Amino acid sequence: MKPISPAAIAVISLMQFLYGCAFDANKATLSGKASQVMNQAVEEPHNLSVLSVTGGLCLLAGMVLLVVTAGRKGWYPSIGGVVLIVLNFVVSKYSDFLFYPLVLFTGMISAAWTYKTVKQILVEKKAK
Repeated sequence: MKPISPAAIAVISLMQFLYGCAFDANKATLSGKASQVMNQAVEEPHNLSVLSVTGGLCLLAGMVLLVVTAGRKGWYPSIGGVVLIVLNFVVSKYSDFLFYPLVLFTGMISAAWTYKTVKQILVEKKAK
């Protein structure tokens, strides 16, 4: 029996990791086909699965490069893939803490800009 190559082990573990990122406890199933995971990612865009899929593809490309070049190249895509997957987790878990201040500051900037514009218009009218 031929031993499994490190690249095959890396690809299998990556697919399991990606499936784990797309796992939903409310819809728990035992089938782990890649097409079902991709369909779930397309049907449910609210879980930011685009970041997980992109991160997974970066990880896969990085692992292939690491195997092909004997560890000389492929670190940047691997690190980028991990960063994208961690970013997906952080944004999905802490979106309230990230988006509410963003909306508040955007509203404050819009109000200040509106005040400045109205004040400038009134000053120009008064000068005429």
